[in-house]
Amino acid sequence: MDPEGRESFGHLEPHPQTAGVYGDKGTVGDYLEAQGLAPYFAMGDRYGVVYDRMAALLERVAPDESEQRYERRAEMDEMDAGALASSFFDVDATVAAYCLERDLAVPTEVDALVDLHILAINAWLDQFEARSASVRQSEGTEG
Repeated sequence: MDPEGRESFGHLEPHPQTAGVYGDKGTVGDYLEAQGLAPYFAMGDRYGVVYDRMAALLERVAPDESEQRYERRAEMDEMDAGALASSFFDVDATVAAYCLERDLAVPTEVDALVDLHILAINAWLDQFEARSASVRQSEGTEG
């Protein structure tokens, strides 16, 4: 995936000591379908919408910070495995807190967890956006 969101696939020569199954029959789409990846791509698309909302909100309320987005992303890519850049990355903890606040049962099925995780993040963004608008209004600024 390039910065403009375009996907591309290529062919790499296999290492001579690997024991994979190789061939040139079929398409990339056939391979991805056979791997059962469609639900994960759909999930990625759903999280992409949330990410775009976060980025747009950050750009609106903190343009200077928004300019650092690519640097922050690079910093996150360099973090040690298991380190959390944000508590929002912890699906279980985010969903548990969201459910506790609303007296909901915490789901155990992945799709239901993702649904509530996205709802929780959007609820936080709604609150953040409302607070930001209130602050701007009290300061007599727009944005």
